[in-house]
Amino acid sequence: MSSAAFRLRCGLPPTHHLMAFASSSMTSPVRSHVLYHHLAFQCNGHSRYISKSCDKVNKVNRYDRFRACLQVAVSDNNFEATQRIHNTQVFSKDAADPLDVAKSTMEIMSSNRRSFNRTWERMNPLIQLILLPSKSSSNRMKSVADVGCDHGMLALSLACIAWVNQSRDDSNEFLFSKVFGTDLSSQALENGGIASFQRVNDALSKIGTANDNKSLIELPIKFRIGDGLSALQPGEANAIVIAGMGVHTMLDIIVGKSDASTPPIESLESEYVFLQPTNSRPQHLIILYDGLQKDLGWELCDEKVAFVGGRWYISSYFRRNDDNNRETISIYRFPGHYLLDNEIFDNYVRHHLEWLKQVVEKGPLAEEDTRWVKHILSLTNKNEWKMLAAWYNDEDTATE
Repeated sequence: MSSAAFRLRCGLPPTHHLMAFASSSMTSPVRSHVLYHHLAFQCNGHSRYISKSCDKVNKVNRYDRFRACLQVAVSDNNFEATQRIHNTQVFSKDAADPLDVAKSTMEIMSSNRRSFNRTWERMNPLIQLILLPSKSSSNRMKSVADVGCDHGMLALSLACIAWVNQSRDDSNEFLFSKVFGTDLSSQALENGGIASFQRVNDALSKIGTANDNKSLIELPIKFRIGDGLSALQPGEANAIVIAGMGVHTMLDIIVGKSDASTPPIESLESEYVFLQPTNSRPQHLIILYDGLQKDLGWELCDEKVAFVGGRWYISSYFRRNDDNNRETISIYRFPGHYLLDNEIFDNYVRHHLEWLKQVVEKGPLAEEDTRWVKHILSLTNKNEWKMLAAWYNDEDTATE
């Protein structure tokens, strides 16, 4: 069927009419929206359209693709399994690693390509950090709780990683095997995470495996309603993940209110904390790092950074100190300790030094911002950063 005939069958105007209409009678944002959602694009040599007028353009729905993704991940021969299911290759490598599974899951669960791209760019570094403890057999990370999971995008992705790992014959025994998704909003869980879980679990029940004698396990995830860590029992989740919140909200959840006798994270007996706050200003990050390192005595183990939609997202991995004696913590690691040679973080430092220069012209810097600038001035082999911070006239510098 020709492109023109296909458009006519779907009730769409001819392309040249739409182009003329868009260019002559619409403002730029509206014109871009129309052209993006209604003009033809080429896919494998066939004309297809993104339009509500034709809901049969893509005959493979997202749950069919999701089943194909997981079957490829658990199959002994990924390429052959992919060819059997919708003739669509899901992975470009011979075997699917956990990041492949998470990425494919988020892509299936996202409403559109733009939403997926932005979500994955932001969540990819955080998931990389979550997977780090699994590479060491010294202290196994058994379960993960996504606190404030909202619609469950991250929690479901982690659950699919655990599902694939348990379904494969060569599973990694040190990879977490259980996931919790908690949120204060029952509506967000019911309409988002729980609804998606039910559909995904139903899709999993229809997956066949290479070994007919192997019974399929259910998706290892539980959703709970609760404020902060209150939805979890002590020892239930030895890894906590919090993303998409402000620094002060994170600290209220982890450290607790000022009148709390015992920090909630200590009562929960968790060993790992992975954080990605929405506000990345140095002042806010130092407040967060102070709470984990100074108040709790936890150790900063690694960091990742992403720049998405004009904002920086710094993900941090903290681990409970073995002796848990706060007085023995002699090394305080500033935000960016593991990112000094990262190009994205370099842009972050340059931007915030220029921005703080403008702030100080109007008034004194916040204490945390001052500490951060002093830290930048104390770094070796960072002469360009020091030149950008030359406006700061305090001769005292902080030590690492």
